[in-house]
Amino acid sequence: MVKHSRIYALFFQSLFILPAAHANQWDWVPRESLPAEQQAQLGRYCQGSYIDQWKSPNSEDTNLKADLIYRDENGVVHLNGAAEIIQPTSSLQADTIEGVPDKYYKTDGNVILRQKGQMIRGSSGYVSSSTDSPTEFVDAKFINLESGQRGAAKSLLRSKNGIIFIHQGYYTTCEPTEESWQLYGTAIELNPQEGFGTAENVQIRIHDVPVFYFPWLRFPLNNARQTGFLFPTFGVSGSKGISVSAPFYWNIAPNYDATITPNYIQEEGSGFDLELRHLGDYDETTFEQSTFDDNDEGEQIVRKFKTDLTFNKYFSSGLLLEDNPTEDKYPDANTTSIGEEDNYERSGYLSFNNGNFSSKATVRRYQTPDPDEDAPFEWLPRIESSYRYATGLFDYSVDMQYTDFSNPDPDVTDDDDNFDGQRTVLNQDLSLSFSNAWGSFTPGVLIQNRDYSIHDYTDDSDYDTSLNHVSTYFDTKTVFERSITNGDKIWRQTLEPRLSFLDSPYTDQTDIVDFDASTSVMSYSQAFSHERFSGNDRIGDTRQFTLGVESRLYDENNNERWAFKLGQIQYLKDRFVSTSGDTDSDTPVDDDSTSPLLGSVTYTGSDRFSLTANANYDLGERDTTLTQVIVKLKPVDEVKVNLSYLYSIDNDDEDDDTNQSNIGTIFPINQNWSMFLQHTYDFFDNRSTKEVAGLGYENCCVKVSASYQHWLNDDSEFESGFFLQFTLRSLSSPGAKDNSTSSIADEYWNEGKVGY
Repeated sequence: MVKHSRIYALFFQSLFILPAAHANQWDWVPRESLPAEQQAQLGRYCQGSYIDQWKSPNSEDTNLKADLIYRDENGVVHLNGAAEIIQPTSSLQADTIEGVPDKYYKTDGNVILRQKGQMIRGSSGYVSSSTDSPTEFVDAKFINLESGQRGAAKSLLRSKNGIIFIHQGYYTTCEPTEESWQLYGTAIELNPQEGFGTAENVQIRIHDVPVFYFPWLRFPLNNARQTGFLFPTFGVSGSKGISVSAPFYWNIAPNYDATITPNYIQEEGSGFDLELRHLGDYDETTFEQSTFDDNDEGEQIVRKFKTDLTFNKYFSSGLLLEDNPTEDKYPDANTTSIGEEDNYERSGYLSFNNGNFSSKATVRRYQTPDPDEDAPFEWLPRIESSYRYATGLFDYSVDMQYTDFSNPDPDVTDDDDNFDGQRTVLNQDLSLSFSNAWGSFTPGVLIQNRDYSIHDYTDDSDYDTSLNHVSTYFDTKTVFERSITNGDKIWRQTLEPRLSFLDSPYTDQTDIVDFDASTSVMSYSQAFSHERFSGNDRIGDTRQFTLGVESRLYDENNNERWAFKLGQIQYLKDRFVSTSGDTDSDTPVDDDSTSPLLGSVTYTGSDRFSLTANANYDLGERDTTLTQVIVKLKPVDEVKVNLSYLYSIDNDDEDDDTNQSNIGTIFPINQNWSMFLQHTYDFFDNRSTKEVAGLGYENCCVKVSASYQHWLNDDSEFESGFFLQFTLRSLSSPGAKDNSTSSIADEYWNEGKVGY
């Protein structure tokens, strides 16, 4: 018996696997032949799995098998007819094998080299254990059974340093029964030690149809980051024509990288995007810039610098710098995270947090590209702290805040924009909690203090003012419950009457300016709040009782499924404070004795159905002021229906009044094809504001969606376009999407990941 070196394992360790053709040659087992447990692990679109049939021999020796075995006078061993060399970690089969042990083997006819999880087939081969000669296979087909990567090559060589050279080969991760895509190259070099490969004259073929060509391509062989071109994105729009983006990734260092993305839009111009990232021991830092040369507007630029630092578990800080140096212009093509804004933020903060106590200092300024746009107040700086102490009976919280507001562009002709100054806020909330299994009672007191130092630009004057206010409240709730039968399961239902009282006395706030006050949206939960307004510049006056009743249904696992809520505020006096204008104790801003009837219904806990509904009904006016319904249905597997309706009137800003419906659906046509539709309609303007229709295709290695979309943009102008997205598994995801809108097409695309 001759002794052989284990020369095959070295080849396998550095081999990057590429495609084969016949499923039965590659240990492929179709879905229907797999055990039920393995079928359940497959994605919806996958049709089978590789089951490794190679078994390691029990012997540590090398065994030779053939119809005829002999050694000639030169020491060459010949194996003719069903030749096989079996070693503990690999095996080599062919019609004939000849060679010198520990040096080389020549193989011819039906060559198969395999070890655990990997296999190579070829018409002939030369396997060398010498460092001077490469190992070579002709008409090679090879596979990695664990990753599903497979391929073929007219010739394959492995150099002494482990680099693999493929002549006229291709690569895919598709199942052997579905050749959806292949990456072809006339010359492919794989460097396992460096973790990347390169290819010349590359074609990406979809069902044997070439769709992309690259003269040269660099791609990774593992999960390590590698410098090279990423796959481009494409789009076609009725108004913009063809658009192309071709990103290039630069792995500068283990903790530095950059992505440079040239952009081209046929009817508008060209530009590029830049993203730089740094990851340190204490910080995460990103710089982004989008530049576009528009045919009509000229240069358009936005940029952003962001860093967050964590010094230890208590202290952290951050810096955000956004900028648009091109007045009132925004890049037509932009792949960065910077959106189009009226005001671009420039801020920095330092914070401390140890649980019960937290403190933060922030400086925030803005850049407003459009000179006609009103710039918001800036913080120079804001310092805020909060503390809470709570036991089972006692709960005390205090919030302190100091802000130096600066008006970057005061308008002496506008009463809402002719001032700035300093504001100090102190809020203290003290409550007691008495509770048991069937109810609770929580009385409390809310103390609010404000101090202002204001500069009025109208007459260039300064004045100080303050506001001190004490509110009292109590909240009480009683819980009744019973068991109910739902089929063969026992559910639990509760009935929870609620009563809340709030006494917030009127205080004249005519001299109090408004930096950040806003009216809260009236809803069932807001009805039980202890403050009428959001922000710190208005303290709402009221004396009111809020009556409510809630009922909840819990399933057999004590998970909440249904929640029904109905309530109303009973006002005991008129309200005289609003967010704008002078306050006058003789002129109420709201004299209704009751609020609208406030209702809420939610259902959760099922992947088949979810519901969120809110409604406000004014009994006095016999009018609905708010109707909001969001329904998500999944009547059968792979079918989705999203329904929503929003009707909201009597808002502080009439522009916020809405009467709009939306329906979107995704449903399968067959195992691989799906269709998605969306329609949004505005009942105030009596017109459709968004229409989407598209088709999607998916299998285990490719996903494609094509859609036509017609929508109303932020400038109240209609746009339309044809959008194409697709993913080649293990490569990249070329495609295009207009970032100014979202649709059911995005939901279909994101959901498709479960197929893998």
